[in-house]
Amino acid sequence: MKRNRIIWLCLWALSLVGISFRGGAVSYGFFAALTLLPIISLLYLLAVYILFHIYQKVEQRYASVNEPVRYHFSLVNEYHLLFCGIRVNFFSSFSTITGLDSETEYELSPHTRIEKETNLICKYRGEYEVGIKEIEIQDFFRLFRIRYKNKECVHAVVKPQLVKIERLGEIELSDAARSSESSKTELDVLSREYASGDDRRLINWSQYARTNTLMTRNQIGTEHREISIITGTFRFSSSQHVFLPSENKMLETTLALAYYFSRNNVSAAEYHFNRELVRLPIGKTADFEDFYDRLSEVTFSQMNTHELLCEEILRRMDILESSMIFLVVSLWDSDLERLLNVFEENNLRTIICFISDDRKSAPDLSRHTGTDLIYLSPHTDLMEVMG
Repeated sequence: MKRNRIIWLCLWALSLVGISFRGGAVSYGFFAALTLLPIISLLYLLAVYILFHIYQKVEQRYASVNEPVRYHFSLVNEYHLLFCGIRVNFFSSFSTITGLDSETEYELSPHTRIEKETNLICKYRGEYEVGIKEIEIQDFFRLFRIRYKNKECVHAVVKPQLVKIERLGEIELSDAARSSESSKTELDVLSREYASGDDRRLINWSQYARTNTLMTRNQIGTEHREISIITGTFRFSSSQHVFLPSENKMLETTLALAYYFSRNNVSAAEYHFNRELVRLPIGKTADFEDFYDRLSEVTFSQMNTHELLCEEILRRMDILESSMIFLVVSLWDSDLERLLNVFEENNLRTIICFISDDRKSAPDLSRHTGTDLIYLSPHTDLMEVMG
């Protein structure tokens, strides 16, 4: 295009010299044609911009991460004008379209259409635009190019990927299941007044709510205690390019853990903050689809701070009766440090799944015991990291 502009400019300069020194109908005609050429080219581009139509559709509005979805788009010319030099650029940050690229140049004869059908693959959980992002059109002489945004983008709602795992980093999940089974405590219905030194996990909180007196439940046998998965829902950035990969990997990690416990009939529950502390019980495999759908709809927000999450957990205290804790977060701060100290005071084994591109921002566990750290990049394959 730059070369064509230079050629046109040289020819126009020569025609200007011609009419200055020689004159004549030929010289003036040549000068007029070259002068009108860019005007005609711009008018042609304006006509293409107004008359050209593009249609696209995705077979299903709801998709899952890395799950191919049928994608169709059409370029349509319903007029007598030839459309040349058309390119379509696709959204590529969060999704890919197989078999198509932005380098392909299309030409549409009058009253014709070009149809393409392929697969769309979304990379991250969330809601974002997919398909054709913008259109480029050129004139016949390739002097000008206009690029404009697609007016009718496709909005996709993408659910997280469900991954089947057996271990989390160096931690065998079967060990966590055995720990949950071995830490059974069946509690008598009788309670006594709380005394200094009693295990806080045995406090009868429902009785405390009624009487405002701390009461400790007596242990007489065995009862299963559940594993708690706490998912942070604080959105630490306003940029989609930053928060989408992290949020996707957090939910993917939580789902992978929950799916393992569900398949192995391990009692577990997921907790997250959304105006209040929400508890999602993880049932058997037959009921896991309902859990998957509810977790997929979890909302991340800058209002869901770790401070509010910690306050809710410490207010209810029922999580302190868990056999162990999985904490899935993408940002570490003083509020989570305080929560971790409470877990340690109650002898709760904690596994922190830290999702971040920055290893330096991971929590320092040198002063903590009974806590393990699993570092995960938002862009790595969960199967490769977790085994």
